[in-house]
Amino acid sequence: MLVTSTRFLGFLSLLICGWLVLYWQGVVAMEEIWRRSDTFAHGYFILPISLWLIYRDRAFLKSAVAAPTAIALLPLFGSCFIWLFAYAADINVLLQLATVFSLISILWMCLGHQLTWRYKFPLAYLLFAVPMGENLIPLLQDVTAWITVFLLKVHGIPVFRDGLYIQIPNGLFEVAVACSGIRYLIASMAVGTLFAYLSYSSFKKQIIFIVFSFVLPIIANGIRAYLIVIIAHYSDMKYATGADHLVYGWIFFGFVIMLMFWVGGKFVDSEANKATFTSNEAGKHFNSKVLPTGLIAGLFLIGTWSIQHNLPVIQAPEEPQIDIAGLKNVESSNWGINFEQPVRKAHVKLEQGEEIFYAKYGNKQNSGELVNHANKLYNHDAWTVVERVTFELESRKVRFLLLRNTAGRERGVIYWYKVGDLTFVNSAFTKLYQAFSLLSGQADVAEVFAFSTEQFDGAEPIEKLKSIARTGQLQLEAIR
Repeated sequence: MLVTSTRFLGFLSLLICGWLVLYWQGVVAMEEIWRRSDTFAHGYFILPISLWLIYRDRAFLKSAVAAPTAIALLPLFGSCFIWLFAYAADINVLLQLATVFSLISILWMCLGHQLTWRYKFPLAYLLFAVPMGENLIPLLQDVTAWITVFLLKVHGIPVFRDGLYIQIPNGLFEVAVACSGIRYLIASMAVGTLFAYLSYSSFKKQIIFIVFSFVLPIIANGIRAYLIVIIAHYSDMKYATGADHLVYGWIFFGFVIMLMFWVGGKFVDSEANKATFTSNEAGKHFNSKVLPTGLIAGLFLIGTWSIQHNLPVIQAPEEPQIDIAGLKNVESSNWGINFEQPVRKAHVKLEQGEEIFYAKYGNKQNSGELVNHANKLYNHDAWTVVERVTFELESRKVRFLLLRNTAGRERGVIYWYKVGDLTFVNSAFTKLYQAFSLLSGQADVAEVFAFSTEQFDGAEPIEKLKSIARTGQLQLEAIR
């Protein structure tokens, strides 16, 4: 079956339209991140680059023969399942990865093994469209701080490091998120991987250059941070301490990219060997596997779409705050607990000043979720955990936290999450079970319970909190 035949192109277009309808949310979510984030703005160019890489081989494509394969239904089914789970759990990066993997699986199914292998790089390159990698930011910040301090010591400048803060005689510097180098790293990887594919025929050389394009921007970013400190030091903090250091950063990054290409150009192959194989003449007629394979793929897509649209989605109200009879709502607190966009929420005080917090969420909401980076059990900037204990309290698994601030004051917290009939103290397990409960129909809502005090009255903090939790739980039963 020729890939240029009207019948094949119509068959492929129909499946891609079905993919687009089902995975529209993942596509829109990726585009939204490309639009608002400079780190992932390159995502707009990934699909055009992949299409261009295939178009370069148009002379072969005109006579290429597709041999659709049913084996690709397995990764397609897996992608549909992962997409459903990610949708239920609100794990955006997993949802977007499943979106791209499912497209690759559909193309593999339609083109067959040989053509898919020939165009493996353009297809795999589509993964760069997924906005991922921000989880590396804390590690990159730490590496940047380490390199900066090391070079300052070599330079002979007195330096003291406290976490991400770097102190020199002239001033204090922080390795902020913007200084982590994540933008340089992701851009370098996307460009370096493409350069390796276009310049080298040896897989070994390609891998070496891709690793080089990963390591170089990390080291270069540490050097950049060191140079910024040096400029600020010798200019008596007049330069490189404001927005100008970001400009220096992009200029420096441009130099690093040029250096990467210059080094890579020293080893470019004179002519990359192109994959060649003889087309299967028997496949020029409409393959008997096409219709049943396409039908099964279509059923996967329709079934996934149907399940998704039948999942219960709860509408979060604008004002979820609720009152508990006889208890005073907390107007100000140094605890810092924060859960955004719940269905119901209460934050009240007992007679002795102990605080009770409760929030209820749908396992799937139109906006907001129980486990989210914005939701915090305490103010991380004001408090440090000095003790953490997990134990059973009235058949519930709960966790005690002893917090301490810079002034030496202590605050105790007991908390747990509840999904259906099960309780959890680990947020990741809570999120996973929320998705499982939603997909299996076991539960539609989840809750968080937290109790805190600074007044221990001479008792052990953990024992005091146990008593508060028992009393507070009785108060909450009336409003749940």
